[in-house]
Amino acid sequence: MSTSFLRVVVVAATLGLVAVGCTDREPGDATPVGATTTTSTATSAAPEKVRPREVKLDGIDPCKVLTTAQMEELAVVEAERNDGDIVKAGDEPVCAYGNNDSPRVTYEVGLVTTKGIEYWRGSGNVAVEQVEVSGYSAVQLTFKGTSTVDCAVSVDVADGQQLYVDFSSIGQTPSQEQMCDNAKKAAELALVTLPTLA
Repeated sequence: MSTSFLRVVVVAATLGLVAVGCTDREPGDATPVGATTTTSTATSAAPEKVRPREVKLDGIDPCKVLTTAQMEELAVVEAERNDGDIVKAGDEPVCAYGNNDSPRVTYEVGLVTTKGIEYWRGSGNVAVEQVEVSGYSAVQLTFKGTSTVDCAVSVDVADGQQLYVDFSSIGQTPSQEQMCDNAKKAAELALVTLPTLA
């Protein structure tokens, strides 16, 4: 998801929290004093973290994460630094890899060093699905209620750090599955290069 689009998510999530009441019970669901209820959801449990190796992202230039050959594989020709606030912790290093054609495709690669993938649990209007990318625990992020915006994948590479890759297209609307496959492919390529840069 583009960094400007994430700002919309943050505002929507904040407004959603303000609108939430003080109880998690359904209206009319009486519970005696001292009684407890238990609920579970797929997104409330911390995802199990699996990493083939730890890859620290500190000090890495996001515009060096994809090599020229990898960029050709993704059909992009330019890399432009475009830092953004991905996880509400100030600007993180982000590079926008794009093409000069129509449809315009962009892969935004962010190197988040302030919060891990657990940040995305309970993220308001973002649907979070636990996935795996090249043996690493990851989450796939899409907007609820639409399948035409973009798709992002965030990969657990180190404690409190994540590789964030977003795919978007202008001038053509690939399916949500295609957008997510593109984001995963770029993340897989980045995971090949990152250990050589750390």
